[in-house]
Amino acid sequence: MGLESVGEDPWQAERPRARRWPFVLPIVVLSILAACLGAGFAYSNNSAQSWRDSSTKATSELASTKQDLASVSQERDKLRGVRDELTRAQSSLADVTSKYNSASDRIRSLSNEKAQIGDQAALMSGFVTMSHQVTQEMDQCISALQTLEGYLVNAKSYDSVSLGNYTQGINKGCNQARADSDALSKKLAG
Repeated sequence: MGLESVGEDPWQAERPRARRWPFVLPIVVLSILAACLGAGFAYSNNSAQSWRDSSTKATSELASTKQDLASVSQERDKLRGVRDELTRAQSSLADVTSKYNSASDRIRSLSNEKAQIGDQAALMSGFVTMSHQVTQEMDQCISALQTLEGYLVNAKSYDSVSLGNYTQGINKGCNQARADSDALSKKLAG
């Protein structure tokens, strides 16, 4: 009783049925892994683009800030020049005041001898008053310029219109002090 007698094909004798389950599970796992890798790649790509955009924006802001700082630095240098000029003018004024004080002392000593010198003493007294006024104006101007220098270092923190108005007010006061100083110098020169 062989297999031939039964009428069955020996090649089709009980072959184990192929199970599909061991092949489906790896395919599903590989599909999920591929989807996770795709999502990771998309997230990584989006993240990189976000960093590029952020970097570009930061570079632009840095360049703008650098330009603003250069502008503020130029303004500060201009103000230092004005301050140095005012310091020289104040020194000149102090020298004139010192000379005036010497002259005033001399005039007082000679006033007993000559009556005409009394008129000149009154004139010199006016000069002293003007000199003290000009000195006060110069001191106020220098103090205001020093305050303004502090504001200009942080110019972005203040309203530009208000800062401009404040600067114009300082310039007006300093110009008045300079004009008064020039007028006093002309009067002293005769």
